Amino acid sequence: MPSWGSSPTSAVQGIPGCTTIPGPWPAHRPSPHGHAGDPYPTDADTDEEVVPASAHPWERPLLALSVMVTLALAMVLLRLVWSVSASLLWTVLALAAVLFVCWSARGLRYARERAESVRMSPTQFPEAYRVVVSLAQEMGLARPPEAYVRPGPVSAHADAAAHGLRRYLVLPDALLDDRGLPRDREALAFLVAHQMGHLAAGHAGYWRRVATLGADLVPGLGSALSRACEYTADNHAHAHVPEGAHSVRLFAGGPTLYTRVNLGEMAARARTDRDCSLMLYHLLSRRPSNTRRMAALRDRDRRGRVFL
Repeated sequence: MPSWGSSPTSAVQGIPGCTTIPGPWPAHRPSPHGHAGDPYPTDADTDEEVVPASAHPWERPLLALSVMVTLALAMVLLRLVWSVSASLLWTVLALAAVLFVCWSARGLRYARERAESVRMSPTQFPEAYRVVVSLAQEMGLARPPEAYVRPGPVSAHADAAAHGLRRYLVLPDALLDDRGLPRDREALAFLVAHQMGHLAAGHAGYWRRVATLGADLVPGLGSALSRACEYTADNHAHAHVPEGAHSVRLFAGGPTLYTRVNLGEMAARARTDRDCSLMLYHLLSRRPSNTRRMAALRDRDRRGRVFL
């Protein structure tokens, strides 16, 4: 079994028509692979053109529908408060209470990472930190987000969020070895770029979250929007780190068996595996299934499937 520390030169052997990973990035581009160098962008790097990434075609329609549902539910709630209290003050306070609860929940979520997780820096996990800094500059973010390392599996502990003006990432410790070095540098870069794609696309914004609260109360709507956003984040990651697309195998095989996962075989099952229970699972899940996500990354001419 190949070591995590080595470049997976045959990482996509399971993909029909694709047996090798693209070569290394140009020398002028800041390396996200943890090589030695200044962790901050140089003057030459700042002139590099930002690679565009398209949103999934279902994201904007689902976002618009979610906003309309939220506004409708908000009007019903305010109407109910008004009919009970007949007071403008209580109606305004009800609205303010919802906004305050949302703000407080995001603040507590951020506080948990600050209090419990390890924050990356030039002196703490420096190679992984260089990935975050270089990709943030390349993807056009105003400043690198804070990055935290949390113990746990890859599938459950990768996240991108915000509170106020702060943007931050949470990465699982499974991506690092016992020396704090990236086990698979391309996979780490892809997963970081995916999380930054959420930030670049505005998925972590406070007002966006408030405007889509109602969608989570409608079965299937909030989860569909979430799946479309995941595909959008994958588009950002693939635009900047295409050689790391094999990292999606981590979600299926874990950090020890992922190199044995045949990406092409799993992607093909997205078309062949069909039944009612599987369809219901796809409709209710907030993330694209591993098979559908692999299929979308394998065939870039097709958009990821959000519904059927």
